[in-house]
Amino acid sequence: MDNSILKINILAIAISGLLMLLSGVLLYLFKHLLSGDVLRYFLPIPPIGVAAYIFVFNMFKTYNAALPDKSVTLVSEVLISSLISGLIFFVFVVLLIAVISLFLK
Repeated sequence: MDNSILKINILAIAISGLLMLLSGVLLYLFKHLLSGDVLRYFLPIPPIGVAAYIFVFNMFKTYNAALPDKSVTLVSEVLISSLISGLIFFVFVVLLIAVISLFLK
């Protein structure tokens, strides 16, 4: 593996781990502000952090261990990925609800 890609991989893992730790600590510190109903919306944070790590690593790998030349390209990459991921998350949730509700009848 190329040294720069290896460095990016290690940095991405470390930084995403720190961000997930920070979000967990913040959730713990402010747990008194969150009721039981709201807390469930924060449970997808760890898998989203892993997905973000994979996206960032693959983006740097695609652009040969560098950022895209234009910031518009970077923003569009992030927006397109976020929209597609959000849509797939929505579809998965709807399908899970539909299939599980069929088995409960």
